[in-house]
Formats: sequence, C-alpha cells, structure tokens
Amino acid sequence: MQKIILYHNLKKNGLKPLYKDFRQSFEVYVPLIEGKCTLKIFSNEKKLIKEYKYGEDFKEIISGLSQGGRIFAKLDDKTIKFESKLSTESLSSYEYDKKLFNDGIKAVIYSFDRMMRFRSPYKEQIDYKDGLIKISVQTNVLKELEEFKKQGYYVEIQSPVNYKKVKVSNIVGIKEGKDKNLPPIILSAHFDHVGFDADGVIYSGALDNASGVALLIETSRALKNTSYDRDIIFVAFNAEEEGLIGSSYFVKNSGLDLKDAEVINFDMVGSKQDVPLSILSSSSRSVFSRSMLELLKNKIKCKNIYQDNSDHAPFCYQNINAVTFIHDDTSKIHTPMDTIQNIDINRFNDVFNALNIYLESRTKLVYNPKIEQISFTNIIIGYILALILLQTISFIITKRE
Repeated sequence: MQKIILYHNLKKNGLKPLYKDFRQSFEVYVPLIEGKCTLKIFSNEKKLIKEYKYGEDFKEIISGLSQGGRIFAKLDDKTIKFESKLSTESLSSYEYDKKLFNDGIKAVIYSFDRMMRFRSPYKEQIDYKDGLIKISVQTNVLKELEEFKKQGYYVEIQSPVNYKKVKVSNIVGIKEGKDKNLPPIILSAHFDHVGFDADGVIYSGALDNASGVALLIETSRALKNTSYDRDIIFVAFNAEEEGLIGSSYFVKNSGLDLKDAEVINFDMVGSKQDVPLSILSSSSRSVFSRSMLELLKNKIKCKNIYQDNSDHAPFCYQNINAVTFIHDDTSKIHTPMDTIQNIDINRFNDVFNALNIYLESRTKLVYNPKIEQISFTNIIIGYILALILLQTISFIITKRE
C-alpha cells in the first residue's frame, strides 16, 4: 500500500521511474513483533502468583541476540540472567549475548526506568537463528523478581520478537534535466517507521517521518511544470529505522554517477515545538553544511547540527555533500504520542522556502521559471496519505514484495 501511494503521487507529478516500477529492491534483517508478550510468576506448586502488565511493568527487547519464544523455568542464575543496565544494539552486545547463550542462559531481564512505550527497531545486520528471550522491567519489578527468586518461584516469559530477512524497496523517481553533464540533486525522505507493540498500540510516526514524506510528495507537485538544467532525483528511503539501510544501499547501488551530487533530506519537519530549522549533517561535510547556513540564515531562522542519525549520513560517508532539513524535536518520536496533533502545517513553509533558495543557488530554470506555491491543502492531503501509510502497515519495511 505505501509503495502504491508513493508510486502514484510521483508518477502523477511527472517523474519518471529510475528503476522498474520506481522500485529499487534489496534485503534487510528486521525484528518483527508477532504474538503476545507476557511475564508471569508461579509458586513452587505452579500456582499463578502474579501477572505483570505489558507496556507499563515490562516489554520485549530486540537488541543483540534477541529471539522470541516462551520459557517456563525456576528463577535461578543458571537459566535467567538479571541485568541492572539495559544493553544497547552493538556488535559487543551480540558477543556478550553469545557468551550467555553458550553458558546455558535462556532469558535476560533488564532493569529500565524510562517509559516503556518507546520503540526502536535498529538492528545490526547479522544473521542468527537462535538467541535469548530478552525483556526490560521497571526497577521496582526487578526488585520483586529478586524476592521471588529467593523463594524459589518460577517465571514464565513469552517474547513476540521474530527476526527475519525480508525483501523491501526504496521508491525512486527522476525529474530529468537538460544538461546530462551536470551532477544530480537528490531530494529524499524515509517512509518506514517503528511499527506497533505486542498489544496493538500503534506508533504513528507523524513527525518521524510522515511529515518528510508528505513534503517530498508536495515538492514533486510544486516543481511539476518546471524544467531544470540538472537532474533532480526524488527518493523515498526504506529501512532508515533499521540503521539507514535503504539510503546506504542506494548510495552503493544507484547505478548513477554521484560524484559532486548534492542531497537534501527531509526528516521530522513541521513540529509545533519552537525549534529552529536545523541543517543536520556529518562533521566531515561541515564546509557544505556551513555554506548552506550562510545561504539561508538571513531569510530563515536555522542552525547547524552534526550527527550521523539520518539518511544524509551514508552519502557523507562516500564524500557526497548531503544535509537533512529537520525541526529537531525528539520529545515524542518513537512513542505513540508522535501523532498529527503535534504537527504545525505552517512550519512546512520554512522548509520549502529553504529548499527553494537552495535550488535557485544550484540550478538554472530552463522552462517555466515560476515554481508553484506550496499548497497547505495538498500538504494536508499528502500528509494524511503518508500518515495512513505509516499507521496501517505495522512494519513498513517488512512488507514482502
């Protein structure tokens, strides 16, 4: 569904497919949430003592060697491992988990004091079949479990994590320029999000990143009747949340000469929070990002940030100038609170104006030198389409072709 929406809008706005049906396909390892997640305590007589509440007391963990399943065992150090600090997704966490697995540990319970309704599917792209059942619990719950352990009680843990390799696609269209000797401009946004919890609570992803997808679609419409000297490539990236995988794949497998290309990525635009428009880039491309700030600062309130946490980064790693336009409000992202109610449609204006200023400085209009004005109506329609796209597909990046 999400690919059909993007394909329909890009084609309607006059773009040509860079690949068959606009799709650039690749494979990715993803953690899926399939089934229930439970945590129960039983007495020595196997009588249910307590059942904890999912999303408040505990939640599944997908980092490291996490794998779903069910375990019923005595709360002892031979089978169940207690950890006071939540592990992060890293190569070292995999090595640590392998050691635990080889030592006979079946499940790991982590202490976690932040809100449970936070989700990130970031995963190292490592193939594994067997793993550990991993959950996080509130600190007070961990203390209770330690007391139950002293009494020799049993624990039942069921995890819904299912780790799979799936085929997915970037969606890529091109607005052809007149001079094929000039390097292209790439406009992009990621259209995947983080899915839903085991109890069906949806993470809508309004700011992150239905907003960027809507702006990408609206930009293609606004430029529909123009013609430039340079190719302008529109890319909707998949698997950003898994670790910038779609953009990494595009950079390495585009089939294009990207030398001297420049990239403007849209991510988290339109927040109601009073934050400036940030020009996000890697420190290695600071000359380009500072030049962008100089270009915009007299007309738009903006600032530079240097982080490698959006789809500009894979381009920067290949010495390609790339920035992300972002309203850097992280207060609700990756939570169920990231909804359309927290979006200010009027703030899209600054982002579109920044893009327009950039295009005027880097390209030459050779036909119809009047760019259509950005349309709030169209933004809203595009935004709703993108939002539905993110809400109705659990894990966009896991949709099989």
